[in-house]
Amino acid sequence: MQLMKIIIALGVVALVAVAQPSEAGVRKSGLTGAAFLKIGVGARATSLGSAYTTVTGDVNQMFWNPAGTAIDQGASQVLLSHNDWIADLAHDAIGFTRDMGDLGTFGLGIVTMGLSDIAADRDEVPQFVLEAGTFQPNDTATGNSYSYRDLAIGLTWSRHVTDRLDMGITGKIVRQSIDGLSASAYAVDLGAIYRTEFHGTRIGARINNLGSDLKFYDIGAPLPLIFSIGAATDLVDNRDAGTRITLLADATKPQDAEQLLFTAVEVELFDMLQLRSGYKYNYQGVLGSRGFQDQKVDEVDGTSYDVPRTEQGMTAGVGLALGMGGYDATVDYAFTSFGILDSVHQFSLQLSF
Repeated sequence: MQLMKIIIALGVVALVAVAQPSEAGVRKSGLTGAAFLKIGVGARATSLGSAYTTVTGDVNQMFWNPAGTAIDQGASQVLLSHNDWIADLAHDAIGFTRDMGDLGTFGLGIVTMGLSDIAADRDEVPQFVLEAGTFQPNDTATGNSYSYRDLAIGLTWSRHVTDRLDMGITGKIVRQSIDGLSASAYAVDLGAIYRTEFHGTRIGARINNLGSDLKFYDIGAPLPLIFSIGAATDLVDNRDAGTRITLLADATKPQDAEQLLFTAVEVELFDMLQLRSGYKYNYQGVLGSRGFQDQKVDEVDGTSYDVPRTEQGMTAGVGLALGMGGYDATVDYAFTSFGILDSVHQFSLQLSF
């Protein structure tokens, strides 16, 4: 009952935020800022198709459900993640968590994404931008260029509230910069996870990116607010043989898109090798199109239009756990296909000590 009250409370907050009517009935799809926050951090989470709300004891969770970062007393975890994103973009993250006993688990996480030396033609820059005097392409040997950078820095706290219930919160600052122009916003992530007695089944909920707007040229863009509920169960959990089979599922409602469903399976063998696969339903991703079209109806004038379905389909990955002296190291890899936009490869290294 305690968990249900928490989930209901999180749900009410999320629904109030995501269900706000748009002005004049205009669709809000794709109008959020800081799109890099939609990109999954950690190869394990990505290979599981983003069905990650109920994973526990994992430093990756500071970028998903902060309740899942709660770890054993005195333990520490470190995460290094690199994502070869679309169009030669590098999406990188680093995280650290440390359990402080009765005070709970504390963590620091940083996500960056950007590109330098982007060719710029001042003739193609909108006049109002040039008149503002803030966009100044750098003169290089190859001509005018500019760069952009996304950055999010978060502080996480989580705790085992009871032997079954974990709760957590992350406070973060989000910053985007394009050459001499920048904008910042502040946000929080909230989450809870409850462990039942049935086959290690876990249920949980999270809200991500609840906060202020990014503002460029007095034009505000909300952060990509997301509400998710999830469940996971261990079909097989033979600790003596080091074998485990876990099914996971998340139902997600972003502020700027339709409801999404993520499902996944993770198989662990010999307490060392992890095989993962996920599937994303009704997912429109962050960028690009695979060429498939869905028919939608405009809520204002009733006309139909085509919406590209992107990244809808399988994800896959593998993890390898290794002992390194006093450290437990796990190397993870994830593969995602973006169709005509090519494939994305993500790598992570996680240390526990």
